[in-house]
Amino acid sequence: MTKHLFNKLKNVTIDYKFPRLDYADAMEFYGNDKPDIRFDMKFVDLSVIAKGNGFTIFDEAEYIGAICATGCATYTRKQLDALTDFVRKPQIGAKGMVYLRYNEDGSFKSSVDKFYGAEQLQKWAEACKAKPGDLILVLVGEKAKTLPQLSELRLEMGNRLGLRNKNVYAPLWVVDFPLLEWDEDSERFHAMHHPFTSPKQEDFHMLETDPGKVRANAYDLVINGVEIGGGSIRIHDTDIQAQMFKHLGFTDEEAQAQFGFLMDAFKYGAPPHGGIAFGFDRLASMFAGIESIRDVIAFPKNNSGRDVMIDSPSPVAEAQMIELGLDYRKKKK
Repeated sequence: MTKHLFNKLKNVTIDYKFPRLDYADAMEFYGNDKPDIRFDMKFVDLSVIAKGNGFTIFDEAEYIGAICATGCATYTRKQLDALTDFVRKPQIGAKGMVYLRYNEDGSFKSSVDKFYGAEQLQKWAEACKAKPGDLILVLVGEKAKTLPQLSELRLEMGNRLGLRNKNVYAPLWVVDFPLLEWDEDSERFHAMHHPFTSPKQEDFHMLETDPGKVRANAYDLVINGVEIGGGSIRIHDTDIQAQMFKHLGFTDEEAQAQFGFLMDAFKYGAPPHGGIAFGFDRLASMFAGIESIRDVIAFPKNNSGRDVMIDSPSPVAEAQMIELGLDYRKKKK
């Protein structure tokens, strides 16, 4: 369907099978679960080779991640400072950035020359597959925080280098998401998608022993860094669904009270089933070359959640409130 729409509406022929990317690899190499693969610039983990030279920030970091920007060794100090300011923005949250210029003459210039000689920096360049004329940019910190920060830096460099061409489309499937996410505040698991997503069959054995490693039989369609649609294969087995509710913190009684109708239905033999939901507003905005989906939504809301076309929300007639059994009037003390 997606290929057909692109062909009919944009005269773009996509004559290949959409590539599939595991969630784990999407996070490891792109820092998010909807990567823009119109350009490469994958992350390189320098956590091993960059430690042990007396640079405390690196030596104490959980993760040291780098990207290689082709042909950017001529970036000036002003341009590098602007990139540092970019990653330090509150919405990104990095504390700073380290750079390494691989000059055209084969020499190196970095912001950490005090701690690293040419031999050590050469190892960085080899790990990043950098060539003379390239620029290596490095962020460090907790891995869970640094990966999305590095993702923002990668996308920014993609924009600056003109690698995110609106007329180029790079679709892919992101698959094998985690089934469960651990929440530190509530100290329990939450469903990554929803409580009815089926685990991968080959991971069933880990549901009891290591639920955090179980992968979901779920999938997202991503185009140019935008999630176009997503879905999953649903649980159709009573025992698997019961284990899922258990990991989500439901007692047997609570699960039966809220979802007994579903558990009972499974006993009669529900078939394997699944589906996908498309975000047609996102597809429409992509076809139209518009950044904001609000411009293609029939009844968009403003930043206050108000529908200015029908003036909603608005006061409700008292007769309607009475009919619904609602009383919004302040009670007299």
